[in-house]
Amino acid sequence: MMSSTAILFSLFIAASVSVQFDVPPLAPASALPADCLARQMPGSRFVQVKLDVSTIVSPDFKGSFDELMIKLVTRKPSVQVADFWPRTEMYSPVTTPMAIAEDYDRIRQASIQGAGGYPGVGSATGQAYFHDNLHRKVAYEQQAPMQLLTAAGTIDRRAGVYFKFKSTPQAVLEGSRFVILTLEVPETWRGDLLEFHAVAFGRKNADSNQSNKLIGQERFLVALYSEGDHEAAQFAMAFVQQQSRLRNTAQQFAGKIEQKAYPTPIHKLGQALDIYEPLVPVDYLEQWVFGSVAHQPNPRLPVDLRVAMLDFIDSRAVIESLAAPFQNTHQQLVATRTMANRSR
Repeated sequence: MMSSTAILFSLFIAASVSVQFDVPPLAPASALPADCLARQMPGSRFVQVKLDVSTIVSPDFKGSFDELMIKLVTRKPSVQVADFWPRTEMYSPVTTPMAIAEDYDRIRQASIQGAGGYPGVGSATGQAYFHDNLHRKVAYEQQAPMQLLTAAGTIDRRAGVYFKFKSTPQAVLEGSRFVILTLEVPETWRGDLLEFHAVAFGRKNADSNQSNKLIGQERFLVALYSEGDHEAAQFAMAFVQQQSRLRNTAQQFAGKIEQKAYPTPIHKLGQALDIYEPLVPVDYLEQWVFGSVAHQPNPRLPVDLRVAMLDFIDSRAVIESLAAPFQNTHQQLVATRTMANRSR
């Protein structure tokens, strides 16, 4: 059996990307006090999930990594985001308040002239001059200009949360960082799936004048389980194993799948001219993993891969049933037995 730390699932089989991401495939959800936040739903409680997100920049990347956006989305209407961390944060390259000094000079001048005469004496003139110089110095502190470092908030009517991280001289985007999510869940909640989506923006090369270009993105499903619930943890681990098996099987048959998608030279020519839809969609695996499957796998796929896809759906149904307001034990048992029979 593979250890939980060794099973890190990546949906995309990327040939050459500038920025890649990683996140644990499963995570415990710890219970919080009932009065820690205001409840929005009746009969609910709060759990907290802490995820360690890693960002890796390719050594061959010659551009700049300027912005990272992470989205965490729940998949059940009965589960909502109650709180999150980090929050929106601003920064300034100036670490102390800015000291401002202003000098004022004011000069007042006045001149009075007059003339008068007296009978029998003659006339006389006179002039008076006044000068007043006022000097004042004012000093005060001004808040330095602020720039956005981190932005965060809820999305889809509190079904998810987003985090935006900006690159600054004081903060780099490569490496590991924690994000914390507080969920309001039904009292009977034991586990669930959390959709993780990370996108990187920047300049693709040092000479480019165009910023905010996509330089990397990935999606994952993270299995959550209630901390201390050993059965729920086993269901979560079974899902992670089926997820890993699906990925490995898809890689194993990648060449055959391409042949099935473009079986003749005419099909390959149509692909090059972008006038032909492949018999197996390029994103068939993404549709299967993240979508709501209501059909059988594509019959052109290899049999072993189709079996792995069905096992994955059964395992996903089990872990998602743990989030329902009322636990469906029968559904869990049926799906678990089905997976056990197929693995023989």
